[in-house]
Amino acid sequence: MRVAERARTAPPGAWIEGEGYDDTLLADQRHPNRHDLDVVAPDHPVLLWHVSHHVCAVNSRALALAHITRETPDGYRGLEGHIVRDADGEPTGVLMERGARLRVNEVQPPLSVGQIVAGLRDVHDDYLAVGITSTHDAGVGGRVGPTEVEAYQEATVAPSFQLRVRGLLRVELVQDYLEGRAETDWAFVEDYQTRRFGTRSIKITQDGSIQALTGALHDPYHCDPTRTGMLTMEQERLDALVLAAHRAGFQVAIHTNGDRSIDSALDAFERAQAASPRPDARHRLEHCQMATEAQLDRIARLGVYPSFFVKHVYYWGDRHRRLFLGPERAPRISPLRSAQQRGIRFALHSDCPVTPLDPLFGVWAAVNRVTREGDLLGPEQRIGVEQALRAYTADAAYLAFEEQEKGTLAPGKLADLTVLGADPTAVDPLEIKDVPVEMTVIGGAVVWARPGAGTGV
Repeated sequence: MRVAERARTAPPGAWIEGEGYDDTLLADQRHPNRHDLDVVAPDHPVLLWHVSHHVCAVNSRALALAHITRETPDGYRGLEGHIVRDADGEPTGVLMERGARLRVNEVQPPLSVGQIVAGLRDVHDDYLAVGITSTHDAGVGGRVGPTEVEAYQEATVAPSFQLRVRGLLRVELVQDYLEGRAETDWAFVEDYQTRRFGTRSIKITQDGSIQALTGALHDPYHCDPTRTGMLTMEQERLDALVLAAHRAGFQVAIHTNGDRSIDSALDAFERAQAASPRPDARHRLEHCQMATEAQLDRIARLGVYPSFFVKHVYYWGDRHRRLFLGPERAPRISPLRSAQQRGIRFALHSDCPVTPLDPLFGVWAAVNRVTREGDLLGPEQRIGVEQALRAYTADAAYLAFEEQEKGTLAPGKLADLTVLGADPTAVDPLEIKDVPVEMTVIGGAVVWARPGAGTGV
């Protein structure tokens, strides 16, 4: 985390923000607390993100700036959250979910358009190098609001920016409109339909992270029978937001990890369609990790489409089985085979920066379901290589309403493709993750090539 090192060089009072601490690195507690951080950075406000990005730890100075005290309620701006407190009722500095951490985020210095553009340019080639031609940003506006849309507009019109980006707008950007308090909140959406960036989707988060114990479950966590996670919104509010976005013609994508949040999202989708029938809405469930067989039946019936976070099998599968979900529920995370058997079209994703970008690693995880410790987790939910490839190409394009221009190679479609060093359908399934990307082609032009690779296409 290197907080102490950064505190020594940062200007007085400057914020120190760190990414991705992992609770497995901590010997006697799941999260660092304000006392830990005060020792190494007493003169700077500090915010450290848990690897899930659903929980953060802050120091006393950050709590003071955000006016978080023992009297501060957990929720904020209609969002649920949890301010962890010690035995005396004082905040420990651990803030769980947006309803708890938003107060801190609001007092952090906002990022400028220029800073965001610089960040987009910094990571641009990382996407191309793993063969990605199009990507979803499933949280546009979550940090600094419309500034993020402006940054995408500026970055993606530059000739050097080749990656195609589909933005899912955070509901906070348009909720004043959705809840009847404004008339023009989302007028800017149509202004930013460029050749590299566009959106027609609204993103809502309805629970947290399983590894942070905030994913909303029907049954308690295996390691803590007192906890079942949390829903981010009351059902009535979720229903109202989904219905308003649905009526306005937007696709709605809802973050759902636990089975309780999946039911909540499906309830909202079903009520929206009953109130205002709309064919081919293609509403989505993001992550959809703990979908039950009955929920998959309902997903198929309602015409809802999951994007599964299958890399969880590798990165957290062992801990899900031992700690979070237990040996009965853990093997069912990302039930791809069950979805396939019902004819459900689905996509796969990395949730970067929670896990690395590499799509071939996601294909490998879907085909093999091997954990970090080398065990099999739910082998009955494995799918074939061709189905996994479709989930990153043709079916992913379908979930984005882009099947007429992307996802397969055909006359009239965009010439976006990835050239691999071996056929992933022909190699040993355990070697799929090691297949090299030779070049990435967007619009018929080679935009990235492995050093030493030829560029004839």
